[in-house]
Amino acid sequence: MGGDWYETIALPDGRTLLAIGDVMGHGLEAAAEMSHYQAMLRAMARMEPSADLLLRRMDDLACRVHEYRPSTCLVAYVDPVRGRYSFASAGHLPPAVVRPDGTVELLPIEPGPPLGTGLGGYLPADTELPAGHTLLLFTDGLVERRGEDIDESLRRLTALRLSPGAGPAELLDAVLAEAPSPAEDDIALLAAAAVAPGTV
Repeated sequence: MGGDWYETIALPDGRTLLAIGDVMGHGLEAAAEMSHYQAMLRAMARMEPSADLLLRRMDDLACRVHEYRPSTCLVAYVDPVRGRYSFASAGHLPPAVVRPDGTVELLPIEPGPPLGTGLGGYLPADTELPAGHTLLLFTDGLVERRGEDIDESLRRLTALRLSPGAGPAELLDAVLAEAPSPAEDDIALLAAAAVAPGTV
C-alpha cells in the first residue's frame, strides 16, 4: 500500500483536469495523505485557472496549513475545443504521448519542487496533440527498476512499439505488461485520447 494517486475532473468551462501524483513513503500514512491531496485537488481545481497556479496553491496549503508529507504531482488542463493541453509538474516524471503509429515520446515538462515543500516555482507548459494521439500519465513504479538510472528507465518506455491505432484501454494493458515484474512499487497509470479540436 502506498501513496500513488490520480484524479480526473470535468470543469464548468468545458475543460478537463487530469492529475497524477505520488506521496513520499509507504503504508497507511502515505495512503491517508494520498486521499488528502485528492480532496485538496478537487476543491482547488475550480478556483485556479491554470496548472501552475493550482500547484502553487496546493503547495501552500500542504506545507503551511496542513503539513502534509511531500507529494509529486503532474497536472494537465485539457481543452478539447482547441485541442490544447496545459501542464505543470511538481517533481513528477514527464507525461508520455503515444502516436498513432504506436511509438512513444516524452513531453518536456520542467518539474518544480514536490508539493508540501513550500518552495513553489512551477512553470506552465502548453502543447497541442492531434487526434489519434494518446496522453499517458504515470507514477515511477511503472518504469523504475532497482539499481537502474531513471533516465535509462524512461528510455525503455520510449523504446516501446505499441499497436498502431490502439485505444486507451488497450494501450494501458500493453504498457502495464512491460512494467517491472514482480512490481517493486505501486503503479498509477492514466490514459486520455486526444480528439479533433471542437469535439466534446
